[in-house]
Amino acid sequence: MIALNISSMKTLLELQAIQSIGNSDANVQSVSNDQSIFTQLLGEMMNTSSSSLTESENLLGYFANMNNTSSPNSVDNNYLSTFAFNGEANYLPTSYYNELLQNEENIFSNNINKDYLNSAGFTNVLAGANAYSDIIEQASQKYGVPQKLIAAVIKQESNYNENAESSAGATGLMQLMPGTAKYLGVNDAKDPVQNIMGGTKYLSQMLDKFGQNIELALAAYNAGPGNVSKYGGIPPFNETKNYVNKVLNYYNA
Repeated sequence: MIALNISSMKTLLELQAIQSIGNSDANVQSVSNDQSIFTQLLGEMMNTSSSSLTESENLLGYFANMNNTSSPNSVDNNYLSTFAFNGEANYLPTSYYNELLQNEENIFSNNINKDYLNSAGFTNVLAGANAYSDIIEQASQKYGVPQKLIAAVIKQESNYNENAESSAGATGLMQLMPGTAKYLGVNDAKDPVQNIMGGTKYLSQMLDKFGQNIELALAAYNAGPGNVSKYGGIPPFNETKNYVNKVLNYYNA
């Protein structure tokens, strides 16, 4: 019999959890990253010191005993939804995010404090995105990128100024470079619709390329996917590291 330590058990359970999500494209974050929603979920499952539970309960027991069995998946949905939006994970896998979109009404009946689906409109530092909320919603639905992430990128890139131009030649709300804009089919980078749709498409491509890891996708958006691949992670550029941190702060606000 092989003895496993807690870390090994978590890794094995995490792999099983990832497989059970049913994402055939395997667009999930590396199991070695502690910001993985699965790593945190499994940690909570084995932790008996959660402030919201009694000392004799863990999250598995708590949700398993919930009197909410109106459908075969109700407990799982409530558990995962509550965990995802109240946890500290910085991303949601594409397949799970799409599932949340389909169950939005049920999800927001809970006391969720991270409105990644933007059901209440943009507030605080992202309030400026309300002027473009219809476009952001369309882009989110088309490319499967959370609305708050799109708004957070716009906030950092242009501070909601559709006429913004950088010294390097980046233009518009999501600061598209001329070559990138052409590649994305954007003819007028100062047009909010074209810019947001094009920028979101590119962000979606970066998320797909880097396994739905938001940190790496943002680094690629800022410094280029070649640099992320070259350094095997966020490039050691202060500008890029600051960029990723700022966008994540807006996204998690």
